Amino acid sequence: MFDEESELDRLYAAPLEEFTKLRNEIAALARKEGDQEAAARIAVLRKPSASAWVVNQVSRNSQVDLQRLINSGAALEEAQRQSLSGKAAGGFEAARKSESDAVRLVREAVKKMFPTVSASILDRVITSMRAGAASDEGRGLLRKGRLTEDLEPPGFGVFAGTPTPSLPKTTTTAASRKQAKVDILRKRRHEAGVKADDLEERAREAEDAATRAAKEAAAARRRADDALAAVEKLDKELSGL
Repeated sequence: MFDEESELDRLYAAPLEEFTKLRNEIAALARKEGDQEAAARIAVLRKPSASAWVVNQVSRNSQVDLQRLINSGAALEEAQRQSLSGKAAGGFEAARKSESDAVRLVREAVKKMFPTVSASILDRVITSMRAGAASDEGRGLLRKGRLTEDLEPPGFGVFAGTPTPSLPKTTTTAASRKQAKVDILRKRRHEAGVKADDLEERAREAEDAATRAAKEAAAARRRADDALAAVEKLDKELSGL
């Protein structure tokens, strides 16, 4: 019997360059085993973007880091909700710090897993994983590890899925405008936090690179000084002949 879920896991875990060929083989296998509906679904699956493929591999092969990010994303979402309702507003910064730490560990896991990953792909991977961790739906997608494109950060619907109390018609418009402003401010604060975290991480990487360059320069200088001393010694020996 054709096991669609297992075959999909095999497909999305495979190297990106093998996706199309393997997808067609799996669709053919489904048809051969008589599951025409599964074959039709699989045959039209889109090849993941490079960054989405990396997210899938991290989700599958670095589950501890993924779960840490998911937990911190859920905590941040709850802190945002509490802050919006006027409760425990101080918890937001602690939750954001926890999420930032989780993101840093995920970034390190990605670089360890894919040492040659470009900066642009890495940025898209982190943004996508961060966006996925920010909602129940996104967390489910990350756990599945079958993305075909990047996940977008939450916009005005940060609190989508949360029941909204019914309001009298006379107050609905004013309340909607106020809620829209609050959502905009929350979104801007979240984006500013993400930007700050990314810049801090890049600054740390630049500092590390500068430290390595300084050590290499010092070693090169020592080698040059040694070479110069050897030349001077040789000159003296030659002049004494």
